[in-house]
Amino acid sequence: MTGPMKFGEYLKSRRTELGWTQPDAAAKAGIEQSYLSKLETGKSFPSEDVYQRLVDAFSLDTEAMVAALYPAEVDRLREIEAVRKLLLERDHHTRSATRRWLYAGLGALVAGGALVGLAQVDRGGAATHYTYQSYGVVRPGESDDVFDEDPTRADEQTISIPDMRGPAYTETVPEGQRMWRLVGANAVLVPARFGWALIPGFALIIGGLGCFFVSWRRP
Repeated sequence: MTGPMKFGEYLKSRRTELGWTQPDAAAKAGIEQSYLSKLETGKSFPSEDVYQRLVDAFSLDTEAMVAALYPAEVDRLREIEAVRKLLLERDHHTRSATRRWLYAGLGALVAGGALVGLAQVDRGGAATHYTYQSYGVVRPGESDDVFDEDPTRADEQTISIPDMRGPAYTETVPEGQRMWRLVGANAVLVPARFGWALIPGFALIIGGLGCFFVSWRRP
């Protein structure tokens, strides 16, 4: 049996599978042959009682039958309790699945937007760094010329920092004080601290939109 088909065609196909003649099938279902003929030709649709007789006699599976029929044919069988119950369950399942896709899409969009926003906090780029040089540590009681008087006392160090601290500044260290003098400046490329968040952020946004598309396309 292949769908979609009409209810009568489905019933006739099932009877043929069982190898029954129309009179045999009508007798097994406890209905008139003429009525079975009308059911198979689509001139009539079964009542609740007749449908149950057909289920018992033909071993019909309501779920398989509904899946094989045209939607319009299923609508004409909605008054039958078994069909109506199945359709309500399917509708509930579809709505629940759609809500889950929507929630997943919303969560992905929120997370993706947060990551993209994080990536914009510090975008990096070119920045000026200032180079300071120090000849060494001036101990308490020593003059600033100590390194000219005693070159062996020199402990030359050079640092590059992003903030300008004037032409010179003094740093207090455990041994005394270290005088730093500005000797130059240069442009350096500073990487974005949160640049890694951009790719997963866009991936989540695309995934969220995909979830919305799936929920929209679901039957």
